[in-house]
Amino acid sequence: MTSYNQDGRVGPWAAEKLEFLGKYLSAYTTILRKQEWCDGYLYIDAFAGAGRTEVRASENGSVRAEDLLFDVSEFGRDDDEAQTYIDGSPYVALGIEHQFSRYYFVEKNPERVSRLNDIKTEFSSTRNINVVSGDAIQAISKIVSNSGYDWRSHRAVIFLDPFGMQVPWNIIEKIAETRAIEIILNFPVGMAIQRLLPRSGVFTAEQRERLNRYFGLVEWEEVIYQRSIDLFGATDVQKVQNSGNRLVSWYRDRLKLLFGFSSLPRLVRNSRGSHLYYLLFAGPNENGAKIASEVLRQGEVVRAN
Repeated sequence: MTSYNQDGRVGPWAAEKLEFLGKYLSAYTTILRKQEWCDGYLYIDAFAGAGRTEVRASENGSVRAEDLLFDVSEFGRDDDEAQTYIDGSPYVALGIEHQFSRYYFVEKNPERVSRLNDIKTEFSSTRNINVVSGDAIQAISKIVSNSGYDWRSHRAVIFLDPFGMQVPWNIIEKIAETRAIEIILNFPVGMAIQRLLPRSGVFTAEQRERLNRYFGLVEWEEVIYQRSIDLFGATDVQKVQNSGNRLVSWYRDRLKLLFGFSSLPRLVRNSRGSHLYYLLFAGPNENGAKIASEVLRQGEVVRAN
């Protein structure tokens, strides 16, 4: 569970995401533990954070303005304000009734890695945990390509919860190629993507390359912008209404085409009602998609146009 702020705090809306994660992982392990053909099933937390998260509000109980720009942080600090801590995704995954065969917690920040190693020690007698220090995308690629896992008889869930656009489309494709791995994805429309999509439709080369890498296609521009010719022959570019809804519907359709099945997106808002991100599920198993959709339906769901 990352998407962490620079100063190490979490918005109260983070609990919504973690509740979904816990419910889905619980259902997943309950089903797979009964499958005799399955030699093992993995949980991979690609941006694991530190394990516990501080939720901090101002003295009047409201979330402070600077906190509204961010989702989840993992590295707390003490002060005079009231503090509440919640378990992050590593503890959520470790706390379900039926354990995974193996857990991978991937984190780049050294201090958070240290905390994850403490968690590994805490659960050493009951859980098989690997703490991976380094880049999440490289770690996923290495795990997915690991010759020790025969994906015909192994299964996995990967939790992709970055702060921004750190998960390029090519790694999504590599995961889908296994036909054995499901993903739970934070699609950061409000936190990151919309900030790179100006109304003018004018981009720097760096911005365009970043968007192309994230989406894997250049067609994202057609989803977001409409072009027309004015009376003087000049091209007029306008950003479409409900651009976030259109974009997540398009992205979700591509996940479904790639994996086979995908849930409807669930919108997560901050305390002021602004869009932060969408939760999405994709995987090769229809039952998994049905379970994910049922859990996600308990919140605010965005339906395709």
